[in-house]
Amino acid sequence: MKRFLITITSSITIPLVTLLAIYLWTDPFRCLHVFDINDVDATNREYLSTELFLRNNPVYHYNSFIFSSSRGGGMNTYQWKSYLPDDAQPFLFQAWGESLTGIELKMNYLNEHDIPINNALIMFDILGTFSSNQLPKEALSMKHYMFTGHTKFTYNVFQFFNFIQKPSLWRKSIKYRLHHVKETCCSDTITNDWDNTCALNYKELPAQDSLKHCTEMTRTTFFSTIEHSGYKVSVSKPVITQQFEKQLRHIRAILNENETDYHIILSPGYCYTNPEVNPQDLKLLQEIFGSSRVHNYTGKNELTEDYNNYSDPGHFGLRVGFLIIEDIYKKE
Repeated sequence: MKRFLITITSSITIPLVTLLAIYLWTDPFRCLHVFDINDVDATNREYLSTELFLRNNPVYHYNSFIFSSSRGGGMNTYQWKSYLPDDAQPFLFQAWGESLTGIELKMNYLNEHDIPINNALIMFDILGTFSSNQLPKEALSMKHYMFTGHTKFTYNVFQFFNFIQKPSLWRKSIKYRLHHVKETCCSDTITNDWDNTCALNYKELPAQDSLKHCTEMTRTTFFSTIEHSGYKVSVSKPVITQQFEKQLRHIRAILNENETDYHIILSPGYCYTNPEVNPQDLKLLQEIFGSSRVHNYTGKNELTEDYNNYSDPGHFGLRVGFLIIEDIYKKE
């Protein structure tokens, strides 16, 4: 019996210890050691964005923020800055699958630490922002421990368990560590713009090139056939619950306290696969933030109807982001 217990214990302990050693050595999610943002892949964008902010803020003193999910990759802080006061220092506070709670936590942190929010673009992806999973535990979207009240140790415990559940990462992380493989996530090291050409590409309307890296199959079967196969533009069900309304009003209170010049963007997705905002939700957002500050780009319009504006149905390119910023600030 004793030998049996030793065998069982060893069969569990040895693999776990081995995987823990691999995790500590390879740092697969870039959350153990200081990283160079241009030498890492797009692991947990929430973590990378927050760490870059913490590292840079003492130098650049950010005071203007774009809060967004992955859809914010099509926005350009350099173009945005051209519409802001001269002292504006913008930062893209981006997180994969950003939730309303994630946005609220970031804004609350900035407010409590006396970091000014002079200007803000707040991007809502109707289905993602108001999803039921507000504090995900998945490796790529887990919230930074600074916002959740956890410790770095606890955060890494969660990430370690994410790691052991993904065998494909074991070999990949070892390979990267041994061969010093570097993947760039193309982030601007100051503003955190997802596309690091943004600094050079903001004075003129960018080319419609979201699909330039996609295969012909993506163009013809994933997009254009959808358009001609009976799909219709749908309207989402109401998604803003009483709890979400409470959080939205708290966000509005923070904006008021900071006297923020802000705009709410209901982000565009390819119209045949992304629903239009429900009129009930739109009316509530306009009531909370003001009609002139809520900009609805959902549904079928010139930005969402052309699949060439998208790298996939949910993610628009720099051209769309450029037109959104122009549209917002030329209305003022």
